[in-house]
Amino acid sequence: GSTRLAATVLVDGVASGPVSAARDMISFWGGFDPSTGLVIDRRHSLSGRCLTGTVFVLPHGKGSSTGSAVLLDALVQGTAPAAILLNRVDEIIALGAVVFEEFFGGTIPVAVLRDGDFAVALEAARIEIMAGGTVLAR
Repeated sequence: GSTRLAATVLVDGVASGPVSAARDMISFWGGFDPSTGLVIDRRHSLSGRCLTGTVFVLPHGKGSSTGSAVLLDALVQGTAPAAILLNRVDEIIALGAVVFEEFFGGTIPVAVLRDGDFAVALEAARIEIMAGGTVLAR
């Protein structure tokens, strides 16, 4: 069965995929390689993991505003996650998705989950996101 999660939409869109879940923050700048889709921060729990096409669940990003450009680069190259679910609003991550939509016509859903729903998302195997922010975790 599926669990319906309540999400606050930062960037609307439709996506589904296997979950890449992390309880630790990441900086896309220096922590993620947009040419391969790999987490390259050796201290991160998902180090070496490919995020391409997955629903990336993380508390929030950290650090440099350059992270928006790194995420945008990955979106343009097709190596980005399919969607990003956060536990806290992250303007840097949202900005990369907004620029992708405005200038390249593509979408990547970015949404924020409250604590209880975020805990469910961390343990999910697959997540589906529908337009308007309906999130189903399996």
